[in-house]
Amino acid sequence: MSPERIGVGVVGAGLMGRRHAENAASRIAGARLVALFDADTQVASRAAAELDTRACASLDELLERDDVRVLVIASPARFHAEQAVAALVRGKDVLLEKPMAHTLDDCDRVIAAAKRGQSRVQLGFMRRYDAAYAEAKRLIVSGALGEPLFFHAVHRDREATHLPASNGVTDMMLESTIHDFDLSRFLLADEIATVTTTAAVLCHGRDEHDHAPNAAVNAVRFVRGALADIETYWGAQYAYDVRTEVVCANGTALVGHQQRTRLDVYTKDGARHDLFPGFLERFTDAYLAELADFVDGVRERRPPAVTGGDGRAAVAAALAGIASYRSGRAEMTTPS
Repeated sequence: MSPERIGVGVVGAGLMGRRHAENAASRIAGARLVALFDADTQVASRAAAELDTRACASLDELLERDDVRVLVIASPARFHAEQAVAALVRGKDVLLEKPMAHTLDDCDRVIAAAKRGQSRVQLGFMRRYDAAYAEAKRLIVSGALGEPLFFHAVHRDREATHLPASNGVTDMMLESTIHDFDLSRFLLADEIATVTTTAAVLCHGRDEHDHAPNAAVNAVRFVRGALADIETYWGAQYAYDVRTEVVCANGTALVGHQQRTRLDVYTKDGARHDLFPGFLERFTDAYLAELADFVDGVRERRPPAVTGGDGRAAVAAALAGIASYRSGRAEMTTPS
C-alpha cells in the first residue's frame, strides 16, 4: 500500500509559484496540490481552474486547512518573512523561495518561528538540486580535486530590467546574485567574510542616471582564504546563461553547458544552437527534485537540505554587496 500523499499549498501563483503548483499537482508521486492563494484573485482563480484545485480567499484560509502540510511561498519577496512566520508557527513545513527576507532581523524571525512551531523551513536555492552542481559537490567533497581555492560564476539573464536608479543594486543582489552567494558557500564549504561590489549600467541606449545598474562584479573573500568572483548581468539578450567554475588544488569542476539540446545546426550563415531562454527551462529538473525531496522530508522528519541558516547567510552576503556598492569598499557580512 503506497503512503498517503502529502498535501501541498502554494502562496503566489505567478511564474515561480505556478511551476511549484504544477509540480505538486501532477509530477510528484508523494504530493498532491490541495489549494493555492494569490493576492490577485483573477490570477488565483485561473491557476486553480487550470490545475483543478481550490483558490483560497486569504492566506489565513489556506493556513487553516489541516490537509496542507507543506506550504510553498513564492510571493513577492517583501512578503516572505511575514508569510513564512505565519505558516511555521502553525506547524506547516515551508519551502520558501529566495530571498528569505530583506533584513537579517526578519531572517532570524523566520528561523525562530520554525523552532517554535517545530516545523521545517527550506530555502529555494534550487541549483543545489541540479544534477551537474550535485556532481560537482560530490567530487569536491570526495577530495578527488583537492582543496577548493577559487569560485568563478556567471549569471546572465536574457531580459534587461527597467528599475529606477534609486534602487541601486538591491534587486540584483537579492534576486539574482544571491544564488551565487549560496552556491559559493555550498561548493566551497566555507563562510563568506567580505564582499566588494562594483556595478554599472551597460545596456546600450540607456541614460545611466535614470536606471539602476544592470551589471555587477562581486569580489568575495571567504573565512579560510578562498576567493570568488561573481558576475551578474541583466540584458544579455542571447539566452539565460549560468556558468560556474570551482578551481581546486588538483583540478577544476566546471558547470555550464548552455545548449538546451545536443542539436547543432550549420548553414552558410554559421552555426546555431538551441539555448535556454530562462531559468524555468534551465532548471526544470532541479525545481522538481527540490520539491520532491522536501515533501519526502516531511514524512521522514529529517532536516531540510537548505536550512534557514543557509538562507540567512545568503541574505547577509547580498546586504554586504549592497553596502559595498554604496560605500565603494569591501564590506563584512554579519555572522549568525
